[in-house]
Amino acid sequence: MSTAGRILKRRGLLINEKVSCKRRKAAFSPRARFPKGMRILRTGDMVQMDTKQINLKGGRKIYQFTAIDVLTKQRVLKYYSSNSARNGADFLKHCLAKFPFKVRAIQTDNGAEFLKEFEKLCKKLKLNHYFIYPRSPKQNSYVEISHGADEREFYQQGNISQDMKIMQKKLSEWEDIWNNVRPHAALNYFTPNQYFLKLKSQNFQTNDSIILQT
Repeated sequence: MSTAGRILKRRGLLINEKVSCKRRKAAFSPRARFPKGMRILRTGDMVQMDTKQINLKGGRKIYQFTAIDVLTKQRVLKYYSSNSARNGADFLKHCLAKFPFKVRAIQTDNGAEFLKEFEKLCKKLKLNHYFIYPRSPKQNSYVEISHGADEREFYQQGNISQDMKIMQKKLSEWEDIWNNVRPHAALNYFTPNQYFLKLKSQNFQTNDSIILQT
């Protein structure tokens, strides 16, 4: 490095070509954000997704992929050995098959698991994919809050095993409890499935709505 280069680096003025390239790319293809004041009126209008890292004995890690419908709080959960975009795409297919309603939009953070194959699948299915702003987890508040409940009500209750099959079984049971047994204060103490059926009996029309905050 030249003397001038060392001086610029010391003063924090040296241009990082890698960062600069990323910024140029982002400027030409900005990530979609949900419209300001977006109103959620129907199930599937917005499903938030995120991952939760689970630390097992011996330094082993697995990842809980989570999807939650913003209106009804219904969730789909599944473990994967890594948080790759390929697993993200597989989880999206799993969610679309499992949710009992049409999903119209997905919101995620900017993690690698929600890029590449995941984003390509969203485009193929013509499914709106919105990103939260970097370092803004509150914009994904519904899935973040649900992960807090997982920690208190599931993981801290001893539901950890080294056996992946046992873990998947326990997680499926917890998903069922969340959707069909556990009442939710935000739903006037209905379970998510009860609330969904209530909306369904009204042909998905409801006076209840949620306005997403930017």
